[in-house]
Amino acid sequence: MQNLALFAAVFLACALVAEVVLRLMGYGNLEIYQPDLKLYWRLKPDQDCYTKVDRRPVHINSHGTRGAEFSVEKPPGTVRVLSLGDSRTFGWGLKERETYSVEFGRLLQERLKSSGATGNRVEIINAGVNAWSFQQMLVFYRDVAAAWKPDYVLVAEGNLWTQFSEKNSPEFAEKFMARVRLKNLLRRFALYHYVVEVKLNDFYARHRTKFIPVDPKQDALFKEQQQSDPNTAFREAIEGICQVAQTNGAVPVLLFLPRLDELTATSQVPIRAIKQDLAARFQTPLVDVTGEIARGGKALYLDADPVHFNAEGNAIIARKIVASIRLTQ
Repeated sequence: MQNLALFAAVFLACALVAEVVLRLMGYGNLEIYQPDLKLYWRLKPDQDCYTKVDRRPVHINSHGTRGAEFSVEKPPGTVRVLSLGDSRTFGWGLKERETYSVEFGRLLQERLKSSGATGNRVEIINAGVNAWSFQQMLVFYRDVAAAWKPDYVLVAEGNLWTQFSEKNSPEFAEKFMARVRLKNLLRRFALYHYVVEVKLNDFYARHRTKFIPVDPKQDALFKEQQQSDPNTAFREAIEGICQVAQTNGAVPVLLFLPRLDELTATSQVPIRAIKQDLAARFQTPLVDVTGEIARGGKALYLDADPVHFNAEGNAIIARKIVASIRLTQ
């Protein structure tokens, strides 16, 4: 028992030292999520943290969105933009000013000034949340963000794997809440960040197909929440966002942000086809940056990441958005 106690004490002491050293090296302090029975997870309000990739500073305001504080009631003379999406919108591995949402706001402000509308102030609400699906975006916009009265609603990409929605059973939602709480607990430790999300994540990325089936329907972990016809579910969610936007006097702007492999796809990409159809139906802009991104190719994505764009890629997206919309104010 004495040897066991000595071993435990030495182990805890080593873990404590490692935790302190890793924190001094910049690990730990990742974003924390708030469990939600409808949204499953959302960013915990009022936190300052860092992105897991490249350790970029992140401020989450009191409304649980990335960026500066804002009032629920839109100030007079303000053009408010709500930006919906997953980690590509949130700004995976980017400073806040490098995200396409903030850059778009800056360019839109310049456009308003050049048009003589100097009284209008552009306000960007970056509501991107890592791994959110289109269904989660719909619920968030309808139940929370519609009250913020945005003039434009940018609808970017969603996580096609986690098809979480309010149609899942309450039992599944409750079960998932425990996972969110556990993940939050683990992410508070620098040891977890370094060992699991940095070192083992490299191994996981190299051997991903050994852990996750290629077909989402074969995923035993989330089998009960997979849709029998995912594309129809995606269409219904994006359509719902457009309907809520137009009902509330906002202009929905659909974005197609291609993955690296989609730049050279020979067949139609399902999500792009869905957004093209809905853009025509709702007579709203579709911003497809495939052509512009294809010219830069891999150089416009984060290193060893075929999904998330770097600062230059985000700047291209922002320019294409501002060139594609028609000012309503």
